[in-house]
Amino acid sequence: MSQECSIVEDLLPLYKKQALQADTVNFIEQHVACCEHCQQLTYAQPLPKPTILPFKQTLSFFHVIFIVLSFMFALNSSLLGNHLGFVVSYALFGCLTYLFYKNSWIVFIISFIPVFVWAIVDNVMSPLYIAKTSLSDIGTLLLGATFIAILHTIFALLGSALAIILRKFFR
Repeated sequence: MSQECSIVEDLLPLYKKQALQADTVNFIEQHVACCEHCQQLTYAQPLPKPTILPFKQTLSFFHVIFIVLSFMFALNSSLLGNHLGFVVSYALFGCLTYLFYKNSWIVFIISFIPVFVWAIVDNVMSPLYIAKTSLSDIGTLLLGATFIAILHTIFALLGSALAIILRKFFR
C-alpha cells in the first residue's frame, strides 16, 4: 500500500458524496484504475460517476454582496473627483474579491458589469441626454459605458494582481 493509497482511502467518502474538486476527482479515478488495493476498497461499492457542480459558478449570497459593493463603489467614485480614493477603493475591492473567490474572471465580471450598467443608467437619466436617440447615440452611450467600466476594472484587476502576489508570499 503506497502513500497515494492512503490519500485515496481518506478521500473516498468525500468522493462518494461528490464533494471534491475536478482535479482531485481525476486523481482518484486514475489511481483506482491502476491500483488493485484501491479497486478492492471500492469493489463492494463501485465509485459513482460524480456530477461536479463547482460552488464558484453558482450565484450565492456573497456574489450579491460583492456586486452591491461594486455598485456602491461605482456610484461613489469618479475619475474626475478624488483620484487617489478611486484608485485605492477599486484596488482594495479587487484584492478582497480575489482573496475571497481566488478567480480573476470573477473580479473582472463583478467590477465591470455593475459599473457598465451604472454608466448607462446615469447617462440616460441625465438631463443632458437627448430624448430622441439614434443608433449612433446608443452606440456612443455603449462605448462610453464600456470605457468607464474598463477603467474601473483595470484598478480592480491591479488589486487582484496584488492579491495573487500576497498569496504567494503568505503560503
